[in-house]
Amino acid sequence: MKRIVTQIIGTLFPMLSAVHAQAQARRPTPPAELKKLDVWIGSWELSGTARDQPADPEYNLHWQLHEHWILDGFFMQVDQTWEGGGQSTHALELLSYDQGKKIYADSGFGSDGSTWSLTATFRGSTMTERGETLAPDGTTTRCRMTWVFSDDGRSVSGTEECDKSGVRWKAVEVKGTKSGLPR
Repeated sequence: MKRIVTQIIGTLFPMLSAVHAQAQARRPTPPAELKKLDVWIGSWELSGTARDQPADPEYNLHWQLHEHWILDGFFMQVDQTWEGGGQSTHALELLSYDQGKKIYADSGFGSDGSTWSLTATFRGSTMTERGETLAPDGTTTRCRMTWVFSDDGRSVSGTEECDKSGVRWKAVEVKGTKSGLPR
């Protein structure tokens, strides 16, 4: 009987040790590179001008952004409203960092049926986004947005240049301030 008890204990002890070690394993943490996106956290009020197509008239733009971390800090959600040119569009974006490719990635979805994907790079207080938008009619526009933040991270200016079928134009020029903390 003593031999059976010894065998059972000898079998259970390594199993319990393995379970205990797994229970104490560290949870994955977001990559440190995501800290660069912290500058966006909060509510932003942007205003300026926009032009949807090269031949379209320029219009005044009011753009609200509400940005916060989701899914344990691995992703940033951007809830935004774009008002101008007689339209109001609601959109959601998800930003992340692809550790394999070493790039910041962004996927967006608009209430007008548009979608976009882009990548971003940082150089000092400047963030540059490059990507493509797919309109509901199936046309594609390539754009580059350059954001320049103030030293305190409370204001930003942005300029976007786009290309559609080889025609380039300045699509957006905005300035704005962070108006509050994340909600």
